[in-house]
Amino acid sequence: MKDKNKKKKKSKYEGLLNFLLVFFVLVFLGSGGYLGYYYYNIHKSEKLSSDLEEMVEDDQYSDEEFYYATAGDAKPGSSAAVMFKEVDGKMILSKYAALYEKNKDLIGWLYIPGTNINYPVMHTPEDEEFYLRRDFNKEYSTSGTLFVSKYSDVIKPSDNVVIYGHNMKAGTMFHALLNYSDEEYYKEHKTVIFNTVFGNAEYEVIAAFRSNIKEIDDTSFKYYQFYDAASAEEFDDYVSNCKALTPYEIPISASYGDKLITLSTCSYHTEEGRYVVVAKRVK
Repeated sequence: MKDKNKKKKKSKYEGLLNFLLVFFVLVFLGSGGYLGYYYYNIHKSEKLSSDLEEMVEDDQYSDEEFYYATAGDAKPGSSAAVMFKEVDGKMILSKYAALYEKNKDLIGWLYIPGTNINYPVMHTPEDEEFYLRRDFNKEYSTSGTLFVSKYSDVIKPSDNVVIYGHNMKAGTMFHALLNYSDEEYYKEHKTVIFNTVFGNAEYEVIAAFRSNIKEIDDTSFKYYQFYDAASAEEFDDYVSNCKALTPYEIPISASYGDKLITLSTCSYHTEEGRYVVVAKRVK
């Protein structure tokens, strides 16, 4: 009887071990499959961005295009001339015309020299988060596409244009923004280029900080709710809050009348955490 009981216990023990072995193998395979799919989608997204960048053309003048002289009596082909092309009745920077014809949700291109942030920016005010999980071609993408807040006016423009992007673990999209927590990184990456389809613009970073979007926390600084200042005091208050949250000193600031962009991505230092970089237009 004792031998039979031992055999039964051994059989149950072996059965449990086999079950656990199969379970963990399936979990491992499932996790591996998910990670493989995740990184495949990121690679696909980066490849698309690279292909789109190749579609951005150098400013070249032709009789079929218009040019706008930005300085003095700039001539077609000079560095001071900006080329435009008419697309569906709108004057679009000629270098972005091919992209705009492909997808008219395109509002511009964001580039931070020295980083891998080099992406198209979309704007769908009627459905703000349309590109949260979609690529430029409107197909599903875990990386999504950079997009402008529905409350921001890029054409006017508003005092502050808020641009959202994912913080991808693979280091893509807006992940590099988190590096601005290091002062030396800021010093080496002060410049932000945000060209809209209507004109070129260069910005300089004035603040970089951690925040959150806890709607129930009325005491937190809601950086994402500032678009147009009703007064100089309101503008100054926004800038002061941004700079106060920045963990190091940034000499350059902004004053009423300046135009800002605010770049926002997820950060995991707290629940609903965000990392924010604010820059003012300098050119």
